[in-house]
Amino acid sequence: MFRGAEDREAGRRTRAAQEAAAAAARAEEAKAKEEARQRAAYLATPIGSATAAMEEGQPFFEIQLRVGRHTGTAGFGSVEGQHATASSAATIGEIEKLGWRLEHTGYYFMITGETSTDRMFVSGEATAVSGVTVGVYLFRNQTPPTQPTDQAGWA
Repeated sequence: MFRGAEDREAGRRTRAAQEAAAAAARAEEAKAKEEARQRAAYLATPIGSATAAMEEGQPFFEIQLRVGRHTGTAGFGSVEGQHATASSAATIGEIEKLGWRLEHTGYYFMITGETSTDRMFVSGEATAVSGVTVGVYLFRNQTPPTQPTDQAGWA
């Protein structure tokens, strides 16, 4: 019917311990979610993708990197353009440090938009194209593939 001071104190300690355990579990869960988010963000990078492919033992790894951008504008009979480039050499070097060897490279220009304007004083139109230049890099895994062995250790 009535509980003594010792029983009430024991109940408070039990509740405090349960609350502390729940808080620790929430903190551990939040930490695990943050680590998973960081891992996913890392795997979305070129180096992260190369690392994952290496860990999976893939024989080849391909990546596409933007190496240039051209923005064209057309208006009032004139056409203008701006071009910017970016080097992918540092990224390629980091990928090779992981054990990949650059095997083949190709480039293409992908049109992202275009604008046109009528030419002044002459017939026809002037068209300006915008787009990006993409480098396609194929790497070969330098680590020799492991061959399955039988029980005696023979390949």
